[in-house]
Amino acid sequence: MDDELLITSGPALSHPDAESFRHVLGHYPTGVAVITAQTGSGPVGLSMNSFTSLSLQPPLVLFCPAQSSTTWPQLREVGAIAINVLSAGQEDVSRQFAGKAGERFEGIAWSAGENGAPLLGDALGWIECAVQAEYPAGDHTVVIAEIQRMGVHAHIGDPLVFFRGAYYAGIAAAVSATD
Repeated sequence: MDDELLITSGPALSHPDAESFRHVLGHYPTGVAVITAQTGSGPVGLSMNSFTSLSLQPPLVLFCPAQSSTTWPQLREVGAIAINVLSAGQEDVSRQFAGKAGERFEGIAWSAGENGAPLLGDALGWIECAVQAEYPAGDHTVVIAEIQRMGVHAHIGDPLVFFRGAYYAGIAAAVSATD
């Protein structure tokens, strides 16, 4: 068997009930973003951790709002959105935009981007996009958006990380919390 390692028994796997699904996928660290748009009634936004790059040519990203979201239809209607990648110090911002009620922009510094969507102050990065397509997928919607403009904060380098059901101020904090 040369240099091959023979494994006599594999890892214990279970069927994906809701509890084991959350537990296992909670071990996959993610960044946290807030998706925003400017509507005729004012700014709207929602927190999102199901966000990822999709394509370099054309530049596309993907995110997945819950089908039960009352904010996503407002964002979809505008079509011009911003994805605000949250920095290590923005756990409260994520929680505020994840809430069901209240004014999500209250106390939040922001400026309008070129496409009109709110760009949150002290975010790690900003991506202005146009919604291109969406597809139903279980209890969520897969949204594909094309990047129009983007940038990163000149003085902030650590992301807000969601890992094992908790927020961490940067990757090092998430790693040290599990040691």
